[in-house]
Amino acid sequence: MSRHKLHADPSASAAAGAMALGAARKTEFSLAALFGGKRKQRRLKPHELTDILRNLSTLVGNGVPLPKALATLAQEDSLAKHRDVLNAVRRKVETGAQFSAALAECLDSCDKITTSQIKVGERAGNLAETLAHLAETRDKAGELRRDVIKKLAYPCMLVVLGTCLITFLLMYVVPVFEKTYADAHVPLPWITSALIKFGVLAKKYLWMIAAAIILGAATTKQMRKKKDFAARMDKALLRMPLFGKWLRDMAVLQVMDVLNNLMTAGFTLAESLKQTADSVGNRAVREGVRSLQRAVERGERFSRELERHQELFPPIVNQLVIVGESTGQLTKATFDICVHLRREIERKTNIMVGALEPLLTISLAASIACILLAIYLPMFDMVNTVSK
Repeated sequence: MSRHKLHADPSASAAAGAMALGAARKTEFSLAALFGGKRKQRRLKPHELTDILRNLSTLVGNGVPLPKALATLAQEDSLAKHRDVLNAVRRKVETGAQFSAALAECLDSCDKITTSQIKVGERAGNLAETLAHLAETRDKAGELRRDVIKKLAYPCMLVVLGTCLITFLLMYVVPVFEKTYADAHVPLPWITSALIKFGVLAKKYLWMIAAAIILGAATTKQMRKKKDFAARMDKALLRMPLFGKWLRDMAVLQVMDVLNNLMTAGFTLAESLKQTADSVGNRAVREGVRSLQRAVERGERFSRELERHQELFPPIVNQLVIVGESTGQLTKATFDICVHLRREIERKTNIMVGALEPLLTISLAASIACILLAIYLPMFDMVNTVSK
């Protein structure tokens, strides 16, 4: 597919160019209002950008010129709130800009990795195939993310609701019974006395605990701006007993997913590693990827360098890379690694949720049972005393 076919609408007249020049300031003003300066920018959600890429792939793959495809999507009711964005991209494409450059300028939600792959697809003349591959990859990543969030939602809800319920009982229910027992001169068992003292301390120092948590979170956020501290913190997270390997697999999946996409699009291994490092959230893994990039640029084997980072990359990743290098199918090896890591993440998520749910449920039930027992034990003594 030629650049002319991608970026020029055959039905456009010469007047379109004149109108574009005449309306340049108006267009720049509207774009600045939407995307630039200090004004609020409208961001596409990840799934909306994925839908746009998939629909563009379908239209362009069936011979629809790119500007016409963008205009068609702008008329879709499901994308009505992003109509201005799509029209802004279309106008830039009609004036001769590359589609990847127009996306990068008009969409904050379109990351550098995505625009780089689209740019390679434009140069190779297979824009439709590139867009389809991008949409499929983003779909898989989104599906895995939703699946993990869905499975972890119930344990998180248990923790939040349990904490709120126990706090309410300690701060508002226990003091009422304390006053009742004090007026009745009922002797309190040790568990009730301990619970009352704990409730008093919680009510007195709760604001200090909340302030300490907020201050700690803010301090950690500021400290993470320092690369060394963030790298050490992320490395410590990867060593956690239950969540460490799960977090490591998530980070390595990010690496291999982006690496596979870039190599499929035509980037060399060194170029792919250079851009992949910026897409990884975990700083420790990011530094590992940069070390891999420097080693590959020096001419060292990719698999041998992976062996030096065994704490970051699972053994099966190294073995698949060795096979991919020896057979000349490194791109296929990275794809197989992604499939394997997705399965591993799902398996480890199921194991964690299966262990956390009963543990949290039993802990919550035991805590509430202890509180209720401490509250009602003196009441039983009161009833016995009145009966006698």
